[in-house]
Amino acid sequence: MLSLLNGAPASAATTLEQALGAKINATRVAHGLRAIPLRAYLTDKAHAHSGGMARSGRLYHSDLSRICCYLSVGENVAYNTTVTAVHRSLMNSPGHRANILNPKWRGVGVGIVKSGGYLWVTEIFRQPS
Repeated sequence: MLSLLNGAPASAATTLEQALGAKINATRVAHGLRAIPLRAYLTDKAHAHSGGMARSGRLYHSDLSRICCYLSVGENVAYNTTVTAVHRSLMNSPGHRANILNPKWRGVGVGIVKSGGYLWVTEIFRQPS
């Protein structure tokens, strides 16, 4: 799993967050792209956002202007019952799929919060400045 995370996982990442990061990278590698590291800073931001969505019971995007030091940044949000189901639904959505397979990304943060039988998920992708 560590090879798919492109190095050591972010220290704050949960097992579920690491698993989704590995799925993102396995998909990227299968499409001829480089794996991108799970970044602790982005994972912390993503996890906080997922917590907010879980508390409110609705999906919404975060204020990406609060992410530090980037040329470009992208975000996927979703909820489902398993990591596999979340990843599958994101890959079946053209816009979300484009984020996952964007070759310019150099880091990702994955935040997952369990609530009400669902996993509330935020993926934040970044091309650093």
